[in-house]
Amino acid sequence: MTQPREILEAALRLEPTERAALAAEILDSLSDSTYGDLSPAWEAEIQRRARKFDAGRQAFPSDEVFAEIEASLRPDRATR
Repeated sequence: MTQPREILEAALRLEPTERAALAAEILDSLSDSTYGDLSPAWEAEIQRRARKFDAGRQAFPSDEVFAEIEASLRPDRATR
């Protein structure tokens, strides 16, 4: 049997659009699970973001996003 880590490593070698489609299918498979359904607001937000991504708009790298969040939470940051 294939281990989850092997599946992840194989999935990460896919093209971004293939990874997105795979992720969507995996998430869809959870709709009948104990995780429950997404709220309509979250579903709309996911669809909005997916459309932007599919349209070729660049997403922000997560390391930059987290660095900005961390910087904003520091007590010694300059007040703007």
